Amino acid sequence: MTGPSTADPAAAEAVFAPAEQALVDALPAGDVVADIGPGSGTTTVRLAERANRVYAVDNDEAMLAMVRERTERAGLGDRVITLLHDLDDGPVPLPEPVSLIWSGACVHHALSWQDAVNGLAGLLAPGGVLALGEGGLPARCLPWDVGVGRPGLEARLDAAHNEWFLAWFESRPGVVRDGRGWPELLRSAGLGDVTSRSILLDLPAPLTPSARQVALAELAARVGRAREFLTQTDRDTWDALLDHTSSTWLGHRDDLALLTARTVHIGRKHG
Repeated sequence: MTGPSTADPAAAEAVFAPAEQALVDALPAGDVVADIGPGSGTTTVRLAERANRVYAVDNDEAMLAMVRERTERAGLGDRVITLLHDLDDGPVPLPEPVSLIWSGACVHHALSWQDAVNGLAGLLAPGGVLALGEGGLPARCLPWDVGVGRPGLEARLDAAHNEWFLAWFESRPGVVRDGRGWPELLRSAGLGDVTSRSILLDLPAPLTPSARQVALAELAARVGRAREFLTQTDRDTWDALLDHTSSTWLGHRDDLALLTARTVHIGRKHG
């Protein structure tokens, strides 16, 4: 049975980090910045290389421990302050205004996206920038017809994965549905000069061994989450494709690719 899976963290970072870092590197450097939802700290290190002080904020102490370990290894631990906080508990209690806030794939977990964006915007110093890494495009790894099951398998996985996310979204007490895009949420928070930009990650076939591992793990994770929303035929097909003992295992293919896009939405505080 196929379940959620992840690639080796080092391999995943090697594949995905360049795209996210390209987005972050295009942002204005700041003296004091915040990383909201820093994950394992890859971007925190990048920010700390350009700032005197970085507040790394997460609602998971285990993730913050990883951030501290990573920044210490990079020799930047003295620039990074970790803070345990959940965006649903209100504005982050930072002791000072910041000139840049980066939040990658975090705010969409909040019960109210607008409240979360408002809270983050309120932490900015005049002229400060809020950058939300949200949206983009789901990964494309397979040909339209892989020769097993019905063609269009990956497109149906996208649809099933969206149903999984919707079920998760609607299951939380107090969740607020907001029918606006991220740029409008930034404007409603009082920010100006709102723009969006995307970075394409295009790794054509044949993939390197590490990129192949990441692509397979990403597919397995998506199938694991969306499994109950797939047809039985598609579940059986994915089980065969993701079983390394099967003759149809995707790892045997030379036409596996990895194509995706990461998007950042940016707003500036005036006055």
